[in-house]
Amino acid sequence: MRSNLLFFCIFVMLASSAVAQNRADSTFIDAEVETYTPNFDKVSPQFEHFLEQNSVRIEEKTKDYYVITYSLVMWKSQFADLKNRLDEWKCQTIKLKETTRYIPREKMLLQDCFDEDEDNICEYQNEIRELDSKNGTVVLDIKLMRELTTPNASMKIRFVNMPGFEFSVFMPENPKEGISADMYYGYMLKYLFTKGKSYITVGAFKADKVPQNDTLMYSDIFNFSFGQDFYSRHLGRGGRKFLNLYSGYNIGYLVYSGKNSSLKNFYVSPAIGIELFKNNFMLIDTKMTYMLPFTDNLYLRGFQFAAAVNFVF
Repeated sequence: MRSNLLFFCIFVMLASSAVAQNRADSTFIDAEVETYTPNFDKVSPQFEHFLEQNSVRIEEKTKDYYVITYSLVMWKSQFADLKNRLDEWKCQTIKLKETTRYIPREKMLLQDCFDEDEDNICEYQNEIRELDSKNGTVVLDIKLMRELTTPNASMKIRFVNMPGFEFSVFMPENPKEGISADMYYGYMLKYLFTKGKSYITVGAFKADKVPQNDTLMYSDIFNFSFGQDFYSRHLGRGGRKFLNLYSGYNIGYLVYSGKNSSLKNFYVSPAIGIELFKNNFMLIDTKMTYMLPFTDNLYLRGFQFAAAVNFVF
């Protein structure tokens, strides 16, 4: 009796394993990958060698100086190996999408179409045969892109229309009586016009406190500036929705005014910041800059902390 029970348990385990394996073999993965590398000329032949060495089926291939696009069919183990190789080659992946599809369900949907539309019988039969050939495979569309570190005449600038608002705090490093206050609050209109991202700001700073007997201290600062931000190639090129680190700069024109004083000044500001959140409709970021005016540099230079919100319009 015990031996019969043991045999039955083993049979159930083997049958369950076979069903699970059969279900795994009855799926395929639709995958899409976009990746770039600063070593494009070195990595692209290694990529070709990997495809040849693993006998990967190339359905389609297009190539120019900047990007190579492949449509591939490979086994799941080869796909896993390829992802590891991309990491080894220092390729930065900016898009990875995988969708597992169950072939019997796909065939059932095609069979329904087959029954309803007999005019396309041959087409549906070909699709069903193609599904049968995909058991346990990965159908991969992949772009291997050259990392461009300098502008290029053939590159297209992607313009956007994203007005927004920026709140800033400016703290002079060496505030001095008769020139600068300890702290200024700024309110800016910030307009992003390229996806890169390039922008202009227009607004004003207001001194936190100005002594009544100090008629020479600058109480208001009007600001007009142009700026650009740049993403790191090693941190995803700004492709994430959260916490994209960037660096940049501002150049601008400042008009200082007090009760009995005024000054016109140009400045430059190196910057570092973090995009807290972004999607196709809005961008929220914060940054720190160091403002370096050309006149009265010792008393008017200092740190600026800013937070901004921009919306697609």
